[in-house]
Amino acid sequence: MPSHRFAQLKAAVLLAVGFVVLRVVYRVVFGGGSGSGLVLFEIPRIRLGGTFEHVTLFGPVTTGGVAAAAASAIPFAALVLALGILTTIVDIRALLTRGAVRGPMRTVSRALVIAWATLPALLESVRRVRRARALRGERGPAALVVPVLEQTVERAVALGASMEVRGFAATRPVSPECERPASLREVSLGFDDSAILEHVGLELATGTLTIITGATGSGKSTLLHALSGLTQHLRGGDQTGMIEVAGVDRLAVPPRDTAGFVGVVPQSVRLSFVAATVREEIGFTLAIRGVAAVIVAARVDETAQRLSIAHLLDRPVEALSAGEACLVAIAAAIVERPVLLLLDEPLADLDARARTRIVALLDALAHEAGVCVVVVEHAIEEWGSAPDEWLELLAGGLRPRERANEGDVREAETARAGDVVAVIRDLSVLHGDRPVVDGASLDLCAGEVVALRGPNGAGKSSLLQGIALARSRGAVTIGGEDVAAMRSHQRRSRVTLVPEAFDDLLFATTVARECRRANRHTPGADTAGLFLRFIGAVDPAILDRHPRDLSAGERLCLVIAIQLAPRPSVLLVDEPSRGLDARARALVGSALCEAATSGTAVIFATHDETFAARFASREIGMACGHLSAGAEVAS
Repeated sequence: MPSHRFAQLKAAVLLAVGFVVLRVVYRVVFGGGSGSGLVLFEIPRIRLGGTFEHVTLFGPVTTGGVAAAAASAIPFAALVLALGILTTIVDIRALLTRGAVRGPMRTVSRALVIAWATLPALLESVRRVRRARALRGERGPAALVVPVLEQTVERAVALGASMEVRGFAATRPVSPECERPASLREVSLGFDDSAILEHVGLELATGTLTIITGATGSGKSTLLHALSGLTQHLRGGDQTGMIEVAGVDRLAVPPRDTAGFVGVVPQSVRLSFVAATVREEIGFTLAIRGVAAVIVAARVDETAQRLSIAHLLDRPVEALSAGEACLVAIAAAIVERPVLLLLDEPLADLDARARTRIVALLDALAHEAGVCVVVVEHAIEEWGSAPDEWLELLAGGLRPRERANEGDVREAETARAGDVVAVIRDLSVLHGDRPVVDGASLDLCAGEVVALRGPNGAGKSSLLQGIALARSRGAVTIGGEDVAAMRSHQRRSRVTLVPEAFDDLLFATTVARECRRANRHTPGADTAGLFLRFIGAVDPAILDRHPRDLSAGERLCLVIAIQLAPRPSVLLVDEPSRGLDARARALVGSALCEAATSGTAVIFATHDETFAARFASREIGMACGHLSAGAEVAS
């Protein structure tokens, strides 16, 4: 049985059992689980008041009551389990995909494919948020609800967008004019009558590589999605002016009908994977168009050979490293040999070697294969002379880019290292039976900022998590105390972690509530004040905003402030500069250095050499699960 199908069966079993358990718990809470049979235990009845005076909670719990509650859940649980068993025999997603190629079931098949692929994402969200809850010291199921729903919706939206730009359920595919990849004339874009870009003009030629930069929130992704058609046709954006893609009016033709000549690589490629294996992912666009299987296989093999990823073809997509995932996403976007290739921050998750590889690949696609390549990017140092044109979005307009400074943010001062506060000895971390961190040992000093560098898959994230959630006695000692022997609330006063997916740590609906939640276990903590200081804000009205409405840099500063609330001796941060513009990187770097000046030892994992050189006082290398000796970083 393929591993991904076994995972689906396992997920179905867990969901079926979980539903039965929840039904029993519901019966116990609302009615006490009373009935015939033996009384298992007595819970005092509680009658609610006011509007809910007719509701009674708890009461005696009997064997008959529990059995009746479980029996009432059996039909639904059996259906879920039957579907799980069916997936081990038949590839449901492939069957639904074929149903979208032609006939009256296209729309229904599309919805079912999204729903089917979103179920594993729901289970993965629960796992991620449970870990985030532990990192914040939260208890109870209530903290799970909002982030799990947000992440599940995010996956469904990303999946729907990915299927749209790859031609799923296309009705009237159009033919391109290859010599005219993209043209924008007096284009304005916005949402709900609020303009983001105004009067933008652009002409792109075949065989060119164009980089578009700009501050976070300047409209880079909106512009890229307008070229793909997602802004207008899937996200409810407003367009005036004319956008033509390979001679096709973008406003009149949806993305699914131009999928044959417009390739798209989204920012979060993992969220947008639609298939279980790399081979199926690369061939998805061809398969849903009804191309013969033998031709699909040949084209997939050819594309994989070109990108040097043939060894990945039978690997599950969830087993890919960040660099491998990016290459697979590019392969899936170019398998149809597009006229226009659009990429949203392809270097964000990559180490230096993978970045060099991707830049060389896109250079070759543009200047050897004749593709018009458009890249939205914050990381500008690695591109060298490959781009034909640099453009920047400023004040809603597009203009040739000039080398910008790092913003007007204050320069951070790195604190001097003090006494050793954390001792890590022979720390190992396993993923299943596979060691990802092997015998790591290091000391961390009060007030120092340490950069942890290494290639994708080196074990950096696993090391940080292993320190924060130490399981082995004696492996992590902070302030002379064994972290593995501590309870969760005690541990947070010694060490806290900001994971790469830092949004997982946001549970409330306003910034102020997040800050109050962080303060409640630490007398005298002022998370709101620390956050405002980190971002240099003088107007406290920002505290009334929803955390998701903040910019990425502001959200990260908020999470750092939250994790500093218990005044830990060690702060761990995973990829703090990922996807941020220069100003946001400066804000976050300054926040880390300010944490160090208060005596906290800060260690962050990063691929960003410039960020590490600017903000770290020491650098430690990591490769294949092993640490190398630390080295002082030149200031």
